Amino acid sequence: MSAELTSMVNTVNCSIGRPPGDPDLSRAAALGLDRIELWWPWTTPEPTDHEIDDLVGELTRRELTLIAVNYWGGDTSAGDRGVLHERPLSRRHVDAMSRLADGTGADRFNLLVGRGGRKLGPDQLDNIAAVAHTAEGRGQGIVLIEPSSGVDDYPIATIADARAVISSISNTALLADLWHLSQTDDVPTWLDTLGKSDDDDAVFPAHVQIADEPGRGAPGSGALPLEEWVGALRSAGYSGDVAGEWMW
Repeated sequence: MSAELTSMVNTVNCSIGRPPGDPDLSRAAALGLDRIELWWPWTTPEPTDHEIDDLVGELTRRELTLIAVNYWGGDTSAGDRGVLHERPLSRRHVDAMSRLADGTGADRFNLLVGRGGRKLGPDQLDNIAAVAHTAEGRGQGIVLIEPSSGVDDYPIATIADARAVISSISNTALLADLWHLSQTDDVPTWLDTLGKSDDDDAVFPAHVQIADEPGRGAPGSGALPLEEWVGALRSAGYSGDVAGEWMW
């Protein structure tokens, strides 16, 4: 791994660029890392206990620590970004996530809220809250809310959109994907608010992802000042994971 990457990244996403349900777990070893994150690692929202236990066993065999994972987001390859605008997540899916969390220790869960327009509806908010409060009640970790670019009818595109959810629903927090944020927000201005207790606009992340632009490539392949931005996060007091979520 290059010195630039070593200074920033301690976790890698093993799902981006892969077919749904087929993560590439070898990516961590290729970068000399042992911490990973995954999108929902099956094509069904309700895998069997045996399938979950098989994945947990494979992670153990490879000596990999799963730190973050996405809830099922519908048919993402067909453009879905969650289903909560139409229906809640099934209890069996939520139970499957709990089993995966119990088996791996993962404690950050990214929740795609569904394409349904630029404004969250009341049922959508209720569905988000049900997921977050279940994770909280089971003591398993925090639900991440990620601003996402490139989808006109996705209701969380900016940090301000995420803040509106985080401020109203307990056990939710910001997932700051710097590649997405570079297209929807003034990242330097947001970074300047962090660590300032008197700034009402400050929203501190619970998890961070990075990739470069153009092409969502590895850091250093494009024009984003990722090393500077990650340095600013660390200076502001962020001590969590920085995950590489770039196209391989």
